[in-house]
Amino acid sequence: MRRAWLTTLSVVILMHLLVPAGRCQTPPAELQLTNAAAIAMAIRRNIEVQNESLSSFMAEIDLSRSWGIYNPVVSLSANSGITATPGEMFRTRNTLTTLGLTQYLPTGGSISATTQTGYTTAESDNPEQFTKDWQSSMGLTVSQPILRNAWKEATGFPIFAAEKSLDESFERFRSFLNDTVFTVSASYNRLFTLRQVLAARKDALESAEKFLDEIRRKVTSANPLAMEIADADFAVVQRRRELVEAERNVRDHEAGFRYLIGLEGKAIIVPVDPPSREEPPETEEQAVAAALSRRPDLLQLQTSLQVQQVQERIARGQVLPELNLSAGGGLSGTAPTIGKDWRDLFEGRRRFWTVGMQFSYPIGNTAAIDDYRRTRIRTEQLQNQIKSLSWRIRNDVESDMRSLISARLQLRMADRSLKLAEQRVDEYRKKVGTGAIKVQDVINAENDLTAARNAQTDAVETFANAVARLWRDMGTLLDRNAVKLDPKHPGKVVAAGPGEHAL
Repeated sequence: MRRAWLTTLSVVILMHLLVPAGRCQTPPAELQLTNAAAIAMAIRRNIEVQNESLSSFMAEIDLSRSWGIYNPVVSLSANSGITATPGEMFRTRNTLTTLGLTQYLPTGGSISATTQTGYTTAESDNPEQFTKDWQSSMGLTVSQPILRNAWKEATGFPIFAAEKSLDESFERFRSFLNDTVFTVSASYNRLFTLRQVLAARKDALESAEKFLDEIRRKVTSANPLAMEIADADFAVVQRRRELVEAERNVRDHEAGFRYLIGLEGKAIIVPVDPPSREEPPETEEQAVAAALSRRPDLLQLQTSLQVQQVQERIARGQVLPELNLSAGGGLSGTAPTIGKDWRDLFEGRRRFWTVGMQFSYPIGNTAAIDDYRRTRIRTEQLQNQIKSLSWRIRNDVESDMRSLISARLQLRMADRSLKLAEQRVDEYRKKVGTGAIKVQDVINAENDLTAARNAQTDAVETFANAVARLWRDMGTLLDRNAVKLDPKHPGKVVAAGPGEHAL
């Protein structure tokens, strides 16, 4: 019984080893993918895009947080104590409760409403000499800086800086998406080209095998055609090797593209959109003008300059002396009991008011002066960076235009070369049996045709990428692909392509 069980197990293991692994596995699914769908998938699923969007969401939180400087502040305090001198029969007990509400103003000042209630008792060893007086007050106090830290620009700078930071986050995310869409489109076009090369290699192999069969059928004892068969057989081997290499190139690029669009699993990706031959409608002058007004990196620097210019003005104000104006007034009451005390307070029999100014200025004021000088230098740096970037943007667009002209000429020549290669193969095949054309000539012509097909496919890809690169450097690639962002929520993609909506 044991020997029969072992025999059965051995047979099962042997069958498992002899059966190819591929027959035991389900073949991977095939995914027909458009260029727009690939872009939408990358925007929704790419980990780096998701991570960049989180930075934009944090900028929204920072803006909401910056408004907290105008949140009213409630204060409550209660104090009690005894004052006594050793050797004396009298001691004093004080109790005071204070409730206040302070509101900071856009002008840099503040307004406070305060009410106090407490009592003072004079005690002694003689109970007849005990006294207790209640004291209450309510008043309003206003404080306003006149020189340093005065007015809205200095007070509201955290809000202004947070708003501009949100704008910068929007442009930074738009720049990241701009590069991502270009990378996805270029990678999509490369995968389409590699699949076209693979198809061309398969066709070339089938043609070589068919040609070899035709030669073998013509073999006779009088005409052995040994040299022709050897040439055709060698061509078949070469094309099989080229086919294996083309398949590996497709698989390698497919793996990287799968990560780029966030596609899990091992689905075979089949691009259905060939690289576009669409011509850009912009002239060079229009492209440069659009780039200088739309490039996200330039808009980021311009926003940083706006913030820096405000900082410079605020730093200049810090050089001024500190001069604060304060004023206050209110009502007070005093009585032996708390009831009479509050009645005295609300009847307004006792009133008080104060007005004052406070002046301070550090001799030399070195820190404030050097801070102002530093902000001026930083402003000049940003201005120079904007000029430098504008120059580079102009050069990028002009270079893209030159590359586009070259790609257009290469595409036209590749189209023409492909037609001539097809005609050449047809003519050679017609004359191969006449003796005027050798088998090797036909093989060479077919090799040239395959190379012409691949060159034409590469030329189309190069032209499409040149157009996309121009639109990327202009800052309009997202608009061209119907990708829309919400300026109020920089990390949110409103539309990610035709019929596609990001989460």
